[in-house]
Amino acid sequence: MTAWHEYVGVSHIHTTDSDGSKPISEIIKIGQEIGLDFLFFSDHMTLRSLQLGLEGWHEKTFVLIGYEIHDQTNKNHYLAFDMNEVLSCELTPQEYVKEINQKGGLGIIAHPDETRVLPQFPPYPWTAWDAEGFDGIEIWNQMSEWMEGINRLNQLKMFVSPRKALRSPTPKILRIWDELNQKRKIFGISGVDVHAHPYRIGPFKLIIFPYKVQFKSLRTHLLLDTPLSSDNQIAKKQIIDAMKNCQLFISNYRWGDAKGFSFYAKSKNQIAKIGESISFSEDVTLIIKTPQKCQIRLLHNGTIVSESVGKNLEYSAKEPGIYRVEAYVHKKGWIFSNHIWLNPLSPGGRLSEAKCIAGLGG
Repeated sequence: MTAWHEYVGVSHIHTTDSDGSKPISEIIKIGQEIGLDFLFFSDHMTLRSLQLGLEGWHEKTFVLIGYEIHDQTNKNHYLAFDMNEVLSCELTPQEYVKEINQKGGLGIIAHPDETRVLPQFPPYPWTAWDAEGFDGIEIWNQMSEWMEGINRLNQLKMFVSPRKALRSPTPKILRIWDELNQKRKIFGISGVDVHAHPYRIGPFKLIIFPYKVQFKSLRTHLLLDTPLSSDNQIAKKQIIDAMKNCQLFISNYRWGDAKGFSFYAKSKNQIAKIGESISFSEDVTLIIKTPQKCQIRLLHNGTIVSESVGKNLEYSAKEPGIYRVEAYVHKKGWIFSNHIWLNPLSPGGRLSEAKCIAGLGG
């Protein structure tokens, strides 16, 4: 099997450039102490740290700097990377998604199905599903899920043990994501959405999700074909290309270190890892290996087709389509992979252009 190179980090980080509580230099040090390979920063409507030249390698941690844009109603939040300018929030979501795409940037829909209970913390969901050109979706946003679960009775408990509250991405967003990927590649990523705000409950003054705590929860694992370059621009392109090609999976570190998880499709003549495609035939086997015992689910076009408890699962594919993996520990989400595409063959044995997803030929 062809080896790939795994890099682990976190996405959707806020600093004092907007509404975070620590400067980027301190946050980078926290990421370095924890041993993260990369950090993706996206402050609201600013590229100040990018303009200061802080994007790139900081010892063994790569820093990617984008920004978070929203519309005039403060809805439809969107993470933009590989951009040198901040677009106006007077644009509609359809307009800024299109413009970021046309400028060659990377665009990610943030906390798309957010709902909240406490009126002082309004939700910021994504409603512009007719926008065209987005590259990815935050299928799991840590701050959103935590805020959705909080109420007046459990506030203190949720503040003291924030990671325990995380369960998994919502069925709604997973369904939308699966449906989109049957048309074109859309990567799914996790977002910690960390601000580390101070908050007071009666006599108690707490930091909501300190950076170090949130860096030990939802993580993104990139799978690269070659090691990250020491050159800043080359490494940046490697990271962005891997995301656009869906070569990643996400995990909740609270339930174990997912590094080393593998999911690939194999036939007599082909092999495909996460984010890649392979031509469907009767001898295609989907292979899953996890670092620890868990409940493993294999899904085809969004429907579970195989399930087991353990560290391994193999499945002989019955149909073409898109396949992905979910893994659970204590009935809570641990690992969620991006898809592998099994492309149909025409009667002559070649890939069927009519049925293949555009641009995903094996």
